[in-house]
Amino acid sequence: MERALEVQVLARESIKPAYPTPQHLRNFKLSLMDQINFPVYVSTIFLYKADNNVRAEQMSQRLKSSLSKTLTKFYPFAGRVKDDFSIECNDEGAEYVEALANGFLFEYLQKPDQNLLRDFHPFNYAESPVASNGCPMLRIQATFFKCGGLAITICTCHKLIDGVSLGIFVNSWTTTARTDNKEVVPRFVASTIFPASESFVPLPLHISPVQANRFVFDTKKIDQLRAKVSSASVPRPSRVEALTALIWKCARAASRSNLGYSRPSLSVHAMNVRAVAETPLPDNSVGNTVAYLTAQASEKEAETLQDLVCSFRKAKADFSRNGLKNLLENKSIFDIPQSIKAKFEKDEIDFYTFSSIVNFPYYEVADFGWGKPVHVTLPNYVLSNLIIIMDTNDGKGIEVLVTLSPEDMAFFERDQELLAFAAINPPVLDVSIRKNESPLLISSL
Repeated sequence: MERALEVQVLARESIKPAYPTPQHLRNFKLSLMDQINFPVYVSTIFLYKADNNVRAEQMSQRLKSSLSKTLTKFYPFAGRVKDDFSIECNDEGAEYVEALANGFLFEYLQKPDQNLLRDFHPFNYAESPVASNGCPMLRIQATFFKCGGLAITICTCHKLIDGVSLGIFVNSWTTTARTDNKEVVPRFVASTIFPASESFVPLPLHISPVQANRFVFDTKKIDQLRAKVSSASVPRPSRVEALTALIWKCARAASRSNLGYSRPSLSVHAMNVRAVAETPLPDNSVGNTVAYLTAQASEKEAETLQDLVCSFRKAKADFSRNGLKNLLENKSIFDIPQSIKAKFEKDEIDFYTFSSIVNFPYYEVADFGWGKPVHVTLPNYVLSNLIIIMDTNDGKGIEVLVTLSPEDMAFFERDQELLAFAAINPPVLDVSIRKNESPLLISSL
């Protein structure tokens, strides 16, 4: 884009539950999974093209009234973290911001630079990633483009809300907004399956300067990659396994080029354990039910994509046998191999976190009544070596959001093995959106 988008905040308020939370529900117990997760805000941005049948004022009112009703069911989301063991469900509400961008949606979709979305957050995300005690659990900003397009940014406190929980919440919110007959009701049962502990080990949080980029893989390239990484040990790797191996290998190469030498490497992968817990949790369970499996690579420069796929597959098998049991015994989300534990504690290894939301129905459930989003993204401005793998908007390809140090990214985005399969930050979708856009006059929302 020739100029940066500028965003003007029009209103800021708290949206409270439509009905007060009963007294017996006001002290919400956190689970062990909640205790050991990052106490940070995770942002998800849903972008919608203009609907000429719905005015901005109508959209705004629908969003706020349906949010208020939804918070009655998701009452912890309207509370505040009290301590390491509980949320005070005091109905202080979700922070809600309305804003106006001075540009058109197609400008972003032509070049979806995540840095342009910083002002689409209800707070300065680059400076305030930590959700400390007393902060809102839920912070939302609705930003209207000049064309009538809309960006809804949902910032969720990871102290309680994981990716699946966000999907359940959005599904309930949009169902309420559309006044559908069906009802999405959350279940808050995680603390009964994974009770909190005095001796929990919090997940280490390292905030540093980062650079993010978006890499898109179409179906044909993914199939070619899967064929390349297949082996006798893993003859039919999944799409996520193949992409994980490629990103991991290229990130390690970037680190090696930057440092001038090779280091051992760990990749940790978020796993939804709702279905594999000893007492399975219901699909509509809300709360952190994410554990991490750990795959290891040595200092060897010659490790192939097949080697990394095998390492990842072995880590999944090990986790299925003992991972959740070890987590509950050790009260720690990571199971670091003893052979490199000392190096890990001294920060002498490369450490990458992978989170796949492939097949999460974000595009399907996020329809407030003016259509499904044309793009969903999860910008990250503070956590390095984080890789998010998600579906493209047509459900056919996969896009990978990679965040590395600026020094590593300079090598990573020029890696020829990566570029043989990935397109760097291509336009999101067709130009027909531009043809349908016309300036929208918004005096006030």
